[in-house]
Amino acid sequence: MSRRRPELTRDAFREYYETRHAPLAIQHVRFTKYVRNHLIAPSNAEFDVVSEFWLVDSKEAVALDKSPAGELLRADADKFVGPQRFRAVAEESLLAGPPRRYETGRVQKYALLLNRRAYAGEADFIADARDWGRRLALGATARRVTIDVVKPFPGGGRFPAHAILWLWLDRAFDVGLADAPPKSIDVGRILTLDAYETPREKLIAVL
Repeated sequence: MSRRRPELTRDAFREYYETRHAPLAIQHVRFTKYVRNHLIAPSNAEFDVVSEFWLVDSKEAVALDKSPAGELLRADADKFVGPQRFRAVAEESLLAGPPRRYETGRVQKYALLLNRRAYAGEADFIADARDWGRRLALGATARRVTIDVVKPFPGGGRFPAHAILWLWLDRAFDVGLADAPPKSIDVGRILTLDAYETPREKLIAVL
């Protein structure tokens, strides 16, 4: 997650990311999947994009961070991204709908940032979040629901969620009209996002 530099509009931030930074990234990183989820609402969120970097092995993320390519990308990111950046390693699981493949064009998605309440155990929180995601899929007639369980990334800052529920929907979604979350879960943010995925044929071949 990252926020734009204060002198940039959200449109200018997105334009630079999609036309300059993302093409630069795919020249230097062996992504297996690369998605930028640009924030549409709410307007007062602490970030403007949730980026997904899929690599062959999560250990490559740490190596990339310390590599010349990582330094090059950080220098370019400094041109349009502000100092507030959060990074984490996430394990995605499918809760409902068909498996996730490659998507083209602009895809609108919804994301719920979930935090574990202090008195709840981690295993109970994850189990509750998965179960709630499946219930939301039924209530909102979602095409697909996935969950990312977040793990710390060295030097990545305190990521603002312990898990993220992603929902692909055909209509506007109001979580207030669905099942209330389990007691172990605190819903921090409900996000509307436009997702842009780099076509698979443009990614560096996985060796």
